[in-house]
Amino acid sequence: MNHYPHHIGDFNSATRHLTFVERALYRELLDLYYDTERPMNADVSKIARRVLANTEELREALVVVLEEFFVLADDGWHNDRCDREIASFHSKQEQQSRAGRASAAKRTGGRPPDAGDAQPSNPAPEGGGGGVDGGSTPVERPSNDRTTNQNQNQNHISPPNPPAGGAVGGLAVATALSSHFPGHRRTRIAEVADLIAAIAAEGLATAEQLLQAAEQQAAELGKDGGKHAPNVLTWLRRKGWLDSAALPAGGGVPSDWSDSRSGIEAMGKRVGLPEWEQSGYRLLSEYEAEVRRRLATPQVPA
Repeated sequence: MNHYPHHIGDFNSATRHLTFVERALYRELLDLYYDTERPMNADVSKIARRVLANTEELREALVVVLEEFFVLADDGWHNDRCDREIASFHSKQEQQSRAGRASAAKRTGGRPPDAGDAQPSNPAPEGGGGGVDGGSTPVERPSNDRTTNQNQNQNHISPPNPPAGGAVGGLAVATALSSHFPGHRRTRIAEVADLIAAIAAEGLATAEQLLQAAEQQAAELGKDGGKHAPNVLTWLRRKGWLDSAALPAGGGVPSDWSDSRSGIEAMGKRVGLPEWEQSGYRLLSEYEAEVRRRLATPQVPA
């Protein structure tokens, strides 16, 4: 793809909590994803080479961005929004190609094209399969320019798709969860509903536990007008519910606390540390090491 829709408000809302370097790396990753039209390599070192993350600090920031905005699957790192936009782009191309073939067939009245015409002797059937279409060039050009821009505008004004299966209950839970966040952080409710369902399906937390955790954190999320609060999707992706639901006062230490930045910061709070960005530690790994050191100190209850 030589163009993809970039909604400034959505991007700012989703990345306002990131550092300048993390935001820049996220844009680099998006450009790479859309340019190649496929998931990124599962090997982080190879991704780092592509986006010029050639220092330890940059690689650390790269991992933070990957873990928050992408999901590692068998074929590499996926981004749901990118996958949808790429699929939509190819669907538009196919629609334009079919329209071009139908128009050519109508102009010739069903007669075979001239000998010098690159079109196949018979028009492809409606909804036809793959293969190189000799007459695709004039159709693909508007798809890469004008039609893509039209798609951008349509995406901007269209209502969000419902969660998988169109479950109204999923949207209701997502809306209830979002109500505990500052107004400007309640974005992309349909995606929130999908993610809640996925978290519940994986057995990480129930919808009720997520609601309870958000309710317990509502005061903290609303501090300073919600300036430092993540949006709902980010909170879910970073396992923000660990700050309360999975880390009750006096409870044990969860085995997966170091799997996410949210879990590390939640454990840091329990051992008396501020959040990572306010702690003075340059790298998240250094912050985590201090958390582990304090956990290992007998004077600090786990």
